[in-house]
Amino acid sequence: MNEALRSRIAQLPPLPQAVLALQATLQDESASVADCALRIRQDPALTARLLRLANSAFYGVPGRVTGIDDAVQLIGLRSLRLLAMTAAVTLQFSVGSSRARWLDRFWRHALAVAHLAQGLAELRGQPVERAYIAGLLHDIGWLVLATRTGADPDADPDADRAGDDHAAAGAAVARHWHLPTAVAEAIAGHHAPAGGASSATSLEDIVHVADALAHGHGFGHDPEEPAPPIDAGAWQRLGGGALDLTALTERVRRAVDDTCLALGVAAAPPQPEEMPA
Repeated sequence: MNEALRSRIAQLPPLPQAVLALQATLQDESASVADCALRIRQDPALTARLLRLANSAFYGVPGRVTGIDDAVQLIGLRSLRLLAMTAAVTLQFSVGSSRARWLDRFWRHALAVAHLAQGLAELRGQPVERAYIAGLLHDIGWLVLATRTGADPDADPDADRAGDDHAAAGAAVARHWHLPTAVAEAIAGHHAPAGGASSATSLEDIVHVADALAHGHGFGHDPEEPAPPIDAGAWQRLGGGALDLTALTERVRRAVDDTCLALGVAAAPPQPEEMPA
């Protein structure tokens, strides 16, 4: 990763303090949810987007979440943390109007991977919040490249080969935002999970498989792009052959559609492709 890109990442605004405070409740059970809610309310843009997400049909309480305290009571603290991260990250980046369609596809794919990673983590008894966040951010390096160069990555397939690896850039963004090391490592390795001698499922495995499944079910950046192959080691460590993915993928479709609607992201129905082997 070259110095210009490092500098661009260093200049990214930090995540809102409200989001960092909510994430801190993962490690600190004594952290005050009331204090987190107070911080969120001090950020009007974040609050508005977070409440739209909380009121999406996917969470089953549309129109009932009128404030952050309601959100904690009605959808739970874990869901609030995930929605706060989603709201914050989608507020961080913008592109020109000529690339708005690409950005919609980008977020649709990112949300699909996030929800698939969360579901896979649940099935395997792994930490679901880290899986969701790593899935949401797995391609965030593309946005850094797009906003740095002004190029549309969707129309410039060589942009990622000019020394600017989007996975490495995404991992650097995660570190810049002081996210857990495991999240940064999963982003860095989501195309080629290391695995090694361990037979345990890693966060890299979960995000890698979620990314491939998202492409395979029509949630790719480009509807004409074939689904990437799933690494055999990652699939084996995940126990993919024994997982019933039908209910999960249906839940993900509803989650992505409802989340896109809440975010104002164009949510054209995906064109399913054959699931990758």
